[in-house]
Formats: sequence, structure tokens, C-alpha cells
Amino acid sequence: MTSRTWAQWLTPRDDTALSVGLRSIVARHGRWAVWLVPAIYAGCLAAFIADLTSTNTLAFGVFYAPLVATAVFHRDKKAVWVLTVIACAMNIIGAFFPSIDRDVLELVVNRTLSTLALLAIAAFTWHARAIQERLAEQTSRAEAAERIKTEVLDNLSQEIRGPLHSMIGVLELVAANNRADQKAALEMVRISGRRLAMTVDNLVDLTQFDKTSMPAEPIDLGMLLRRTAEAKLQDASARQISLTINIPSDGDVMVRANPWAARRILENKIADAINYTAPGGRIEVSTDTGRDDCSAIISATGTWPLGAFPSANDGTGALLTPSVMGLALSQRLARAMNARLMFTNEPGAGTTVRLRLPAVARPGMEPG
Repeated sequence: MTSRTWAQWLTPRDDTALSVGLRSIVARHGRWAVWLVPAIYAGCLAAFIADLTSTNTLAFGVFYAPLVATAVFHRDKKAVWVLTVIACAMNIIGAFFPSIDRDVLELVVNRTLSTLALLAIAAFTWHARAIQERLAEQTSRAEAAERIKTEVLDNLSQEIRGPLHSMIGVLELVAANNRADQKAALEMVRISGRRLAMTVDNLVDLTQFDKTSMPAEPIDLGMLLRRTAEAKLQDASARQISLTINIPSDGDVMVRANPWAARRILENKIADAINYTAPGGRIEVSTDTGRDDCSAIISATGTWPLGAFPSANDGTGALLTPSVMGLALSQRLARAMNARLMFTNEPGAGTTVRLRLPAVARPGMEPG
């Protein structure tokens, strides 16, 4: 038969009241509490036996105080007063049995003070249990609210995405055979629809960020940036913006990152570059290979508003631009991949965004 530890014996697997109580203590306070509570009870019993065999007026109530304090480990708050009654009874019984000390006045004063101390400890323990229960209730409500919020956002995103993508598809079909005077208006509506769809996607990704697994793997950053930029060519053309892809076809830009996370960052930053660049402006995407890292670079002639990226540099500042969701998501994804998302914004020089990712070690390259 397999041997069991003492802690396992203290937490039997049957469904008796004792086993249920012990398992509850383990679940809420850890296995150490299963050792501590019996040790306190044993110590109080030893003090009670010593009190019965002693003839002096020693304040044994001090030794019974931990007995009252163990009420914090019990699920039922009424255990505070049950243990207090037991402790006070032990304190009084020990004073008069088996014999009464000759100095009765000192004995009564001593035991009265001990009883008052036990009652004070019980009151503090009761108050601590009340606070503990309120915190548990508030935590439970917060968790329930978080679940409801996630469910509402999931359902809302599904209800919005379907009609929105249908609308964008119809607009693209209509724009193919429209009059010249209608083209600009239809393109504006289509771009706004695409932007709204991306905002919804960013919001959903933010709410599900903690549940999303993002394992890192070797990816070709140049190919990923090229495909992402090519998907945005139509949006740039609709705003009369030149989007240039300056990525060598044979470049060695292998990085370690999560493909989905890296693509979402690039999508958001290229979309921001298009939104913040005036018609007639230019956007260029390129890569840069370093010794220990590789970068995806997005350079735009437009100067983005400062509110678009203060938190990317110092973690402070209010975000009041339409890119708030994209920026928040991009920053969290970059931190999760051990990457850096850096911005340069100078009047007259435009804006440059650099996503720096750890490079995959190449054969023959010595570690830096």
C-alpha cells in the first residue's frame, strides 16, 4: 500500500464534514494551514491540561488566543464565536478546577482580563472575516462582470462584423462601375468601413489578449511586411498616397516572433500611416538587419499627432486619437514578443515607426 504523508491524512478523501472542511481550508489558504490549525489546537489543549494541574494564577487565556484566531480558516463566520466560547470556557474551568487558588481576588482579576482579551480578539477576528467576505464578494462580482463584458463584446463584434463586411463588399462592387463624381464619396465610405472593422478587431483582440497563446517561432519579417503592405495598397491608392515597398526579395530577415502578433502590429501601423498622411504624400516600408535584431520600418511623410503614440515611449499620456485601440494592442503584442515599437516624429521630416524583433541566429554568426 502506498504510504501517505501526514498532510494527506489530514485531508481525507471521503465526504465527511471534517474532510470537506479540511479540503476547504487547503483550497483557500494552502496546505500549510492544514498543519498550522491542528498544531494550534494541540497547543491550546496542552495549555488547558497545564492549567488544570497548576495552582497559580498565570494568565492562561493568552495561550487560548490562537484558538480564536483560527476562525479565519473556517468557511462559516459563526466559527469565531464558537471558538471564543470554547476558549473562555477553558479559561474559566482552568481557574476553578481542580482547586481554587488562595488569592481569589487576583485569580478573578487575572481570568477576567484574560476573558476580555479573548472577546477583543474575537471581535477583531469577526471584523477581519467580514472584510474578507466583502472582498471575496467584490472579487466574484468583478469576475462575473468581466465575463459578461467579454461575452457582450464577442457577441457584439460578431453582429457588427457580418453586416460591416457585407457593406464593404457591396461598396467595392458599386465602386467598380460608378460615375466619376461618385467615386470619391464611395471610396470615403469604404475606407471608413474598413477602419471601423479594424477598430472592432482591435477591441476584440484586446479583450481576449490574456487568453491568447502567442508562441514564438522563426518567421521571415520581410515577407510578412511585404504581404501586409500589399494588402494596404488599395487603401493608400484611394487616398492618393504612394505606398512603396522597398524590401529585397532575397533579403535574410529571419526573426523570432509570433506570426499573428507581428502581422497585427504591422497592419495597425501601416493603417495609421495611411490615415495620418495627407493625399499626395508618400509611405515607404522597408527592413533593416542588425547583429542581434531585425526591424520593420514604416516611414510616412505625414506628421502624426502626438496623441497617437505617447504611451509607446513612456507609458503615460492620454490617447485621444482614433488609433487608441490599435496602439494599445500593438504595444501589448510587442511586449509579449520581447520586441520594441519605436516612433520618430519630427516636423517636416514625417513619422517613422520601427518594429524591432530578435533576430534568428544565422549559421556562422558569433553571438553578440
